[in-house]
Amino acid sequence: MGKEWIEALAKEIREKNREAAEEYGRAQHYAGIVAKEGKAFFVALAASLRDNVDGLRSQLQGDVTAADTAVASSRPDEVRITRARFPWVDARLTHREDTILLDYAKGPGTEGDPAVERKSRSFAFKVAGNDSLYVEDGFAEPPRRYERAEDLAREITEFLFRV
Repeated sequence: MGKEWIEALAKEIREKNREAAEEYGRAQHYAGIVAKEGKAFFVALAASLRDNVDGLRSQLQGDVTAADTAVASSRPDEVRITRARFPWVDARLTHREDTILLDYAKGPGTEGDPAVERKSRSFAFKVAGNDSLYVEDGFAEPPRRYERAEDLAREITEFLFRV
């Protein structure tokens, strides 16, 4: 007879906290997917950016608008994209847990001061209901969704090199 209150308390906990516990479980599951697949997505993104910049450089070779353009990685979670002029670009893309951050400065002419007027864009890793990973651009309205690293690389390349 003395244990009925424990049964009643356990029932109350189950009823009142089920939704929060299930949401927490989903969030933990999604965080595991982001941790597992996010790095591979970023590596594929960096490779696609290199391919895009190499293609751009190749198309401009010999033209008066040709300029030193490079993609370099100093760390596994960072990529730097630079172009000397027409347009000049100084950008750094970093992967941090559930976010990809694009920190950049750019201008239409020759190289400016990359410390001046830096801006940023943030891309958040998300998980769909079928457990597939995608990246969402929180600055777009409505938010844009990128399921493939190549698609995000194209968006970033076009964004940085269009003036």
